[in-house]
Amino acid sequence: VLHEKYVCQILHQARAILKTLPNFNHIDLSNLHHIYIIGDLHGQLADLLHIFNANGLPATDNSYIFNGDFVDRGRNSVEVLLLLLAALIVFPSSVFLNRGNHEDIMVTVRYGFQNEVNQKYPARKTPLLDLFKDIFSWLPIYSYVDAGKPKIMIVHGGISDRVNLKKINTLTRNRYVSIEVQPESKSGGKRLTPDEDSEYRQIQDLFWSDPDPHNRQGCRKNDARKMACFFGPDITEQFLNKYNLSMLIRSHQVKQEGYEFTHDRKVLTVFSASNYCGGSNWGAVVRWDYNEQEPWLIQYKTESVEMEKLSFNKQVTLFEDPVYQSLVEKIMTNKSLLQKEFEKADKNKTKHLPLTVWSEIMATVLQIDLPWLTLRSKLVQEDTQGILYNTMFEGYILDNTKLQMSNPGIMEDLYMWKDMLMLLFNLIDYNHSGFISRNEFSDVVKLLLRGENGTGDVNEAYIEELSSAMDLDKNGKIDINEFLESFRIVNVKDAGKSNQQTNLPKKKVQNTNF
Repeated sequence: VLHEKYVCQILHQARAILKTLPNFNHIDLSNLHHIYIIGDLHGQLADLLHIFNANGLPATDNSYIFNGDFVDRGRNSVEVLLLLLAALIVFPSSVFLNRGNHEDIMVTVRYGFQNEVNQKYPARKTPLLDLFKDIFSWLPIYSYVDAGKPKIMIVHGGISDRVNLKKINTLTRNRYVSIEVQPESKSGGKRLTPDEDSEYRQIQDLFWSDPDPHNRQGCRKNDARKMACFFGPDITEQFLNKYNLSMLIRSHQVKQEGYEFTHDRKVLTVFSASNYCGGSNWGAVVRWDYNEQEPWLIQYKTESVEMEKLSFNKQVTLFEDPVYQSLVEKIMTNKSLLQKEFEKADKNKTKHLPLTVWSEIMATVLQIDLPWLTLRSKLVQEDTQGILYNTMFEGYILDNTKLQMSNPGIMEDLYMWKDMLMLLFNLIDYNHSGFISRNEFSDVVKLLLRGENGTGDVNEAYIEELSSAMDLDKNGKIDINEFLESFRIVNVKDAGKSNQQTNLPKKKVQNTNF
């Protein structure tokens, strides 16, 4: 469990940013080039970590929209929400958060988030819950994406025939601490004026509505939710035409495939919590590239893992990477495990493996769903006896000349962690001094190793060697930039030449198991 000191720092900094934002996120892909759109996560940390490692951490050239329902039902709602808020702090121009119907203090009483906060922070639960409540109320209501030719609206629930975006764009959103309970009138009374009641109903529609499951025309009362409406394909058509939109992307409903097109492919539902509530559904992520008329849809499943039994580099996985160099990095950071599996399969010690065996080991160890047999000529040598598996590692080394470590496996772990370490470093270094203490770094690594229940075994000698490796000048402080520059993967065959990037094959719908 992250110390409450850092939790408060994240919440205060995130709230300050959210208060400066308008009621909707306006996102121009002519500058960002592409964006990933994430549906409900519901406290499933494994899904969020998988998304970041499959598609890259948020960055100035790698933007994300998270479309609400970050919390409730899953057992790591606190960690999911804090990571999203931390990403917003570090990359406020590349990370966009929409409010969902579960970012509501009344809903979280019933579905687990408040209980999770009480259990993890019993001494500070009241002030922390007050902060969370305030942050929920300041989250933007929807996002508008200018993707060049297509224009897209992204909202958690849906629309209705009464939603007026001009009104939504100018209302005071933090009045709606709960969407289930109507706010007081601006005049101070409990009875809302007709205009205030209309505004409140529109807010409910945006967070709680669903496309009509029977494709009926118009709007009907949503008896299943006991608020908002079912909206028909005619309502979608009218709304998109009125606001010059190409598509409505929403979340709010679990889908077996992780996504679903409705209303003549003009409404796309995306749900990112895989195996939701013990089910078997896929999770999905939408990627939209600038000037593309259709989105990319990426499917995945993560398993419910006992995180305290796994090292951090086993908790997360990658299945799609468009750059060859990134694939080499993944291979080198798993070198020890790959070699172990290759040697186990090579029972006659021939240094060769059949093509299919090599391919299966690559897919199993790296958990990357790629056409390995097609890619083998770029990665490894072969002859008439099969794949010469050790040649895959001969051209590259982990250049760690500045680090002195007795355990070579630590170097692989450290490289695997570098993006997450960078993110956590920025959270702890709240005054942006460029340094954190060795003790603070040790606490972060212990947090990662102990996993979500905080009960995993921690090898103190391992922690000490990591800390010592990062403290290059042994002054008790860690300079993260110096550390990250102190090791890299080097192509020893082509040293001095620029890295050649090779795009790996992609397809419109991808899926993987994790």
